[in-house]
This record gives sequence, C-alpha cells and structure tokens, in this order.
Amino acid sequence: MLVGFASASTETFEEYAKDSHFITNKGTFTDTIDQEWRNTINNCCTSLPDSYSYYRFDKAIRTFACSEFIIVELKSEYKGEINDSRIDKLYQKIEAHCEENTGLSEVPVVFMWAEDEEYLNFEYDPDAFEKAKNSSGFVASMGHVPVFADEDEWLEWSEKVHKARHVFELESHFASQDGPLLSFGFKKYSGYIEVGVNKETPDKVNDSSLNEIYQIIDEHFDDAGISDIPVVFVWDLPAQTEEALLEEIPPTEEESSQSIEESIDNESAENEEESSQTTPGFTSIMLILCLLILCRFTK
Repeated sequence: MLVGFASASTETFEEYAKDSHFITNKGTFTDTIDQEWRNTINNCCTSLPDSYSYYRFDKAIRTFACSEFIIVELKSEYKGEINDSRIDKLYQKIEAHCEENTGLSEVPVVFMWAEDEEYLNFEYDPDAFEKAKNSSGFVASMGHVPVFADEDEWLEWSEKVHKARHVFELESHFASQDGPLLSFGFKKYSGYIEVGVNKETPDKVNDSSLNEIYQIIDEHFDDAGISDIPVVFVWDLPAQTEEALLEEIPPTEEESSQSIEESIDNESAENEEESSQTTPGFTSIMLILCLLILCRFTK
C-alpha cells in the first residue's frame, strides 16, 4: 500500500495560480499524491517531445516541466495570439499523448508564461551561414542552407538535423585518433553544422582532409533525408589539461615573495658553505706570515 500526502497537490497548485505568470489550468488535480502518482506524471512528462519538436504541439511552447502535474511554459511573444480555443487544442494534444503513452487521462496541466521571456529572442538567422565566412576563425564552408517557407518548415528541418547529429563515422578523424577534428555541433539558429579543427596542427587541415570529412558528414545526413548539409569549419584549440593550466597561472604575491626568500636563503647557504671551505686555507697563510715575522724580530 502506497502512502499518500493529503492536499499536497492542491497547495502546490494554488501557489502557481497566484503567480503573475499563471495563465490557466486544465485537467483533474488530485488531492492525494503518492509515489505511483509521481511516477505516472513523470513518465507522461518525459515522453513529451523535446525542444526541437515543440512545434508539433504548438510553436508557442517554450518548455515542459514536471511537478505533481505538468507545467507548460509559453513564449510571451505569443500573448496576443493565445486564447481559450488555442489552450484547449494544446491541452487535447497533451492529454492524448499522455493517455497513449502512460494511460493517464484528464492529465493535470498548468499553463504559464515563461519567466523573463521578454528578454529572450531566439530567431533563425537566414544569413548566418554567409556571415560565418567573415569570422576570424573561419576555415571553410560546404553545402547549402535550404530556403524555408515559414518557421514550421525550419523547425521541422532543424529537428531532423538534431536527431541525426551524432556522426559516429567521424570518430577516427578526431584529434584523439591523430586527426584534425576537435569539436562538432549543430547551430540551430544559424542553420548549419559547425566543425572545429585543430589550430595547433594546421598541416592536417587541407582541402583533401576537409573534403573527406565533409563527404562523411554529407552521406550521414543524406541517409537521414537531409541533402547538401551546410557545414562551417572553424579553427579550434584543444582543451587544456589541469597541469597546463597550473603552469600558466602566475604566482601570487605571497608565492613570489616566498620564492625570493627561498632564493636568498639558498644563496646565503651557498656563501656560508663556500666560506667554511676557504677559511682553513686562509688560516694557514696567516699562521705562516706570523711565524716569518717572529723569526725576523728574533734575529
């Protein structure tokens, strides 16, 4: 038998309802929360699409979050477009998804405006691929960014690229395998793959090696239904080891002072040692001189 926590959910929900970002709520909110309930909500929430697929539910979604219920944060830029009808359609999609994946119907959902959303502006830059050619670290570019009819088309293309982003075929070309590659990633809002090549081994970065790497990337994404994938090669530097970082850190004033003191002490010790080694010779010479003087006066 699972132990319940009476009214915990209701109290938590009321806290959200008082928040200035609160929009509305849907579904049935339970007054008893047990581990089984938490597991069901968590399974429902984690089965929802990732950030690259939010547009399938509604492009106004910023993110999903899990509590004793599901929290849907909407982008504040859509405040003029969000109404009861749109909220209802969005909730129906979430409910159908959770019911299909976890068997939970009338899933409790709180709709909120994303906090500080007004300061965030993530927009696709159609000129980013061309702008990259003017950056100081630019090496080469290959492929072409497709022209998108609208935001939904861009999001759909981005999702396909994101899902296929792990190009394991490149493993042998990384610096760890004596190759020129250091990094690889998809820049969603720029619309291209960015590949970092080792600036410390420029002899390994040439037309032949770049063409070979691009061909591997292009074939990989072509298998995923993406042709002529846009790629920008940039100079990169290998991550520094802890030992290297320690070598570069300048000594503090205290450490410098200590070092100087140690140097002085060592020099003094060396001088003392040298003095102790030369004193016997000096004493013998003085003794001979004294004897000569005595002899002269006794004559």
